[in-house]
Amino acid sequence: MKSVLTIITATAFAALTAACGAGSGSPTDESPPTFTGKGLDSNPNTVAAATGDGTTFVTWRMTQDGMNVSGTMTTKSPDPMGTTCHSCHRSRTGTLSGTISGTTLAWTVTFPATPDDPTPSCLATLTGTISDITADSVSGTYSGQDTCEGAYSNGTLAMARPPAPGP
Repeated sequence: MKSVLTIITATAFAALTAACGAGSGSPTDESPPTFTGKGLDSNPNTVAAATGDGTTFVTWRMTQDGMNVSGTMTTKSPDPMGTTCHSCHRSRTGTLSGTISGTTLAWTVTFPATPDDPTPSCLATLTGTISDITADSVSGTYSGQDTCEGAYSNGTLAMARPPAPGP
């Protein structure tokens, strides 16, 4: 039986949506499997002016070792950088880790407080669950904490693998 992410790698290619940057490739490029989509939560301190809510564009790149998953989660605000708290606190790259049990992925992402980060003194952590990591479109829930902006609660995440290239 093939591992879950081996199946994902065989059917997905690493391409980012235009909102998250340009890029392309195929599974044979040995690029990490990629999912892109949106997150939405109820942190009242980081509401996007563009949407009036906690919408965040999300890209995951991940690899698998046994039942463990690792990679990165990149988030991007719909607001222009530097115009709102949302534009900085929601435009970051963090370290993704998780464990697969059956087809369920329990994950954690840590966004470090570093000088290169848009919020250099704020550490953020998210934890969540995706119930069917093998699907072309995945969804799940999350919660978390930003040391400067407070709790992220009632989070939902919906992502999809980019479509396979045509002939």
